[in-house]
Amino acid sequence: MQEISVGIEVTGLMNANPTGISFYIKNLLLNLMEINADVKLYCKISRYNNRNNLLKHINSNISWHYDHFYNPLIKIDIAHTTDSAFLNIRGAAKIYTIYDLAVFRKETQIPNYISASHKRKIDQKTKAILKNADGVIAISSTTKNDILQFYDFPENKIRVIPLAPNPIVESSIKEIDLKVHDLEKNGFLLFVGQISIRKNIINLLKAFSLSGLHNDFKLVLAGMEGRGIEIIKDAILELGLNERVELLNYIPDETLPSLYENSAGFVFPTYYEGFGIPILEAMINRSPVMIGNIGAAPETAGGFAVEVSPFSVDEISEGLKQLLETPKDQIEKAFNYASKFNWQNNAMETQKFYEETFNKAR
Repeated sequence: MQEISVGIEVTGLMNANPTGISFYIKNLLLNLMEINADVKLYCKISRYNNRNNLLKHINSNISWHYDHFYNPLIKIDIAHTTDSAFLNIRGAAKIYTIYDLAVFRKETQIPNYISASHKRKIDQKTKAILKNADGVIAISSTTKNDILQFYDFPENKIRVIPLAPNPIVESSIKEIDLKVHDLEKNGFLLFVGQISIRKNIINLLKAFSLSGLHNDFKLVLAGMEGRGIEIIKDAILELGLNERVELLNYIPDETLPSLYENSAGFVFPTYYEGFGIPILEAMINRSPVMIGNIGAAPETAGGFAVEVSPFSVDEISEGLKQLLETPKDQIEKAFNYASKFNWQNNAMETQKFYEETFNKAR
């Protein structure tokens, strides 16, 4: 293994309640530091007061930066941008991780999915970063194909490196108190992710009502509230589901396994995913899975999930029923499949890409 120094932009891990991108940064760092002794952390100085949110995960020194001003005494070979704060460090080969380009897909051009101004901002930042990037990590083949469709970037400079479920540490798992939330074991269907329009919650609610399953099961939506939450809450009331839908908000890592295990099934008929970590999390906790059939979700699920059109309430409704009939051997096969994804492999493949990109850039 070639010895190269790496700088990683970690501003995305400064959140008190880490999700998606934060999970990626944390797990990549923890495993990369096991195989590379020269990894440095970079963060926006504007997030200085939130530093303890990162340090509780990664106990390491941080090099603070403002705009494009970096400590000139620190020299690195690879500058890895993990979010929108581009590490444009002179003399370093530059790598950028792209999670998804869902906002540009025709399937997501629906009301309240994203504001036009935010979409333009994403486009402008992505173009600017790709113009200076020496390599790109795509978290799925779906995302790689979207990069090639929407941007002029060389295919041979893109590396697909899949994500993985959050590691289960048995000693830290906390059992969820079902009684507190008025839930029963195997008495609820579970969704994990941001509670927003872009996650197709409205069609999920309509399908839950149409299926008649609300007579025997509850629907648990676990995640932070996002864009369109008031529309979602209004829909719950209009559908008469206020007693059958539980909004649990953010669930910490140590409690999630218990939530998956106690559910009757995991429902994830989202419009478009760049990967979909919750799919694998549900599988390794032996929960049957239903997904949307567009984007990277089918790629991540590997054929071990019920697939439905996210745009068809009827299909989602039938998918919910089919989910509950998933054979036990199918659940076990899904568990074995999902167990093959791990962050050690992600870090190893990332290190290899660092080395290849560095050698090409020299």
